[in-house]
Formats: sequence, C-alpha cells, structure tokens
Amino acid sequence: AITLFAGLRDPGEAAIKVFSYTSVGMTAVEGLGALIIPMFIAALIVLNAMMGAVYERFREIGIYSSVGLAPLHIALLFVAEACVYAVIGVTLGYLLGQGLGKILIWLDLLEGMNLNYSSMSAIVSSVLVMAVVLLSTIYPAKVAARSAVPDTVRRWSPPPPEEGDRWNFDFPFMVSEAEVMGICGFLANFFNAYSEESIGDFFAEKVRVVEEVGGMGKEYGVQLLLWLAPFDMGVSQFLQLEFLPADTTGVYTVQVYIQRISGQDTFWQRINHRFFNRLRKEFLIWHTLKDEARVYHRETAERLLADFQVESPAAVTGS
Repeated sequence: AITLFAGLRDPGEAAIKVFSYTSVGMTAVEGLGALIIPMFIAALIVLNAMMGAVYERFREIGIYSSVGLAPLHIALLFVAEACVYAVIGVTLGYLLGQGLGKILIWLDLLEGMNLNYSSMSAIVSSVLVMAVVLLSTIYPAKVAARSAVPDTVRRWSPPPPEEGDRWNFDFPFMVSEAEVMGICGFLANFFNAYSEESIGDFFAEKVRVVEEVGGMGKEYGVQLLLWLAPFDMGVSQFLQLEFLPADTTGVYTVQVYIQRISGQDTFWQRINHRFFNRLRKEFLIWHTLKDEARVYHRETAERLLADFQVESPAAVTGS
C-alpha cells in the first residue's frame, strides 16, 4: 500500500490544505440482495427439520411434561438444540470454506485473488446463518410447548381453598416407592436450611418426617411450620406434604395440606403461589441428584422419622 500526502490550494483560497491519498481501498459489503432467496430456502429447510423433530418426539415431550417441565422449558430445549446446530454448521462451513479456498489457490484458479478469512464478511456471514437457524426454530418451539399442555391453561396453578383456612390438593408429581424416603429427607434438609435466619422466601420451624400405616400401605409425610415472605404480612401456616400410595403398585402421589395460622386470607393465597413454584423446582432438582446424594437424604429421613403416627396440625402448632 502506498500513502501520498499532498499540499494543495483550492481555487480562490490563499491557505494550503494537506490531503492524504492511499492505494488501500475501503471495504464494502455488496450482493446481500442475492442472498435473500438462498437464506429463505435455508430457513424453510431448518423449519422443516425442526418440525419433524417435534412430531417425532411427542412421546418425549409427554415424558418431559409428566416429570414437571413447564412448556417454556420444553420450548427452550428445542431452541438449545437449534443453537447446537447453528454453532456446528457455522464451524463446519467456515472450515470447509477455508479448505476449498486453499485448494483453489493451490490449483491457481483464483488468478491472483487473495482470500481474507479474518475479514468482517466472515463474521457477518456466520451471524446471518445463526440468526436464520434460530428464527426458524421459534415456531417449532411454540408447537412443542403447546403439545406439552394441550389445554388452554399453560401454567399449573392449585385449586382455590374449599374450607376457608384449609388448603388441600394434589401436587403434580409422583415418586416411586424406592425414593419416597429419600425425597422426604431431601425436603426436610431443604426446609431446615431456612430455619436459622428469617431471610429468603420463607422461614421454617419444627421440620420433621412422619410415617403411618394406611389402608393401602405405608404413608409418609413432611410436617413443618412456615412463615412466608414478606414477613411483615404476618402469614404463617402449618404445612404437610403427604406421600400416599397410588393405585399403581410401587408409586406414590404427593398431596399438599395447609392450614393457615395467621395472616390475611388474600395475602395468604397469593404468597403461597410463589412458594408452590419454589417447591415444584425442588422436586425437579431431586430428579437430578446422584445416587450418593439420594442415599444421604434417605439416611436423613430415617433419623428424623418419628416413631408415632402423624399428629394433627393443632398438636404440631402447640395450640
């Protein structure tokens, strides 16, 4: 590259201005209009592939929904899969372009043309490819989310209390007989972590694991007293998570029983919705634990297990 500085006087002016002339040309992106149709075809190909993946995985989507994944989480799974495709496609395309360019230079087919692999055009091309892939995945992800919950209600919410201060409903989870003791210990440890300081979403006290023999077999439960944030609302309640044998052998259902102790009724119901979402996440975390951690929580439940039958809420609250 050659740079030339010249002092020139404009007509009619006494001052001399200095100008710089260089042989280095400015970079400009041209021909983007010719890429519209190829990009549209590529978007349709990705859309067709992702729609096929959704319809082939209806069974998997049902399993994800049954273990507690929200429709949004299921949609994000397909978006994450598209991100993997985009990254792999961009990487392979870049390497293939480099290799093809080397071959063309080696065969002397470019007639003196030099290829710049670190130019901005390579970055722009990569970003365009990733954007096309991700935008083409939005609709398949929405279809996957809708198929997870084929109803007008997309988010689970508990039924309203039927008996004033008492709230009793089935929690949308099922556990096997082999892991019911472990999850009781896991929940007990979770609540005990909030029993020392009144910070966080709630404050727990008198956490214990109980057991009794019912008509269909052994029944387990986690009982505690609970104060919900914001604590200035004065909302406190007795909580019992019951694990009851289901009609299917070896399977336990989860039932939530709550008795309000203090606090206004409207605040009590609204604050509990946030607590239920937190509790739901803990059930999901349980499914990700390794066997060693599950054994530890099972041993915790065995230590906390009471030797007497489940007491009434009045006995637990001391009233």
